[in-house]
Amino acid sequence: MALGDQTREFIERKKAGLYTLLDDWAGQLENYAKTHAPWTDRTGHARQGLHAGVDVRGEQLVLYLSHGVEYGRYLEEGTGKYGPKGKPFMIKPVNKKALYWEGAEHPVKKVTHPGMKARAIIGPTVDTHLSRIRKTVIDYWSD
Repeated sequence: MALGDQTREFIERKKAGLYTLLDDWAGQLENYAKTHAPWTDRTGHARQGLHAGVDVRGEQLVLYLSHGVEYGRYLEEGTGKYGPKGKPFMIKPVNKKALYWEGAEHPVKKVTHPGMKARAIIGPTVDTHLSRIRKTVIDYWSD
């Protein structure tokens, strides 16, 4: 086996090992996010939907953490006056003529919702772990 072949083989083994290293980090990120999410569960879907993994994109490995529910963006950014657009929003009925909920005095045609504060977990999880992830990757390629 020529020196060039040995070098290519070594690099391929290191890449495979890097995938495993990042996959381990994905598990740690997901676990941290699920246990530290700052919102109060109603259905548990948002917490259960948090997921992390490693994507292979050509020669790149991408470690990711994301929401698995449509409203994950609102948990991260907030809505209404608390969110990035900063305006309260109107809620109107879609399939009925009026809105009604337990405790309401009567059905109503529309409601102005002031919004909800952000209850971010993706950014804080990444911020908490990023320097350690970098260090383990640098150490991995250093030996």
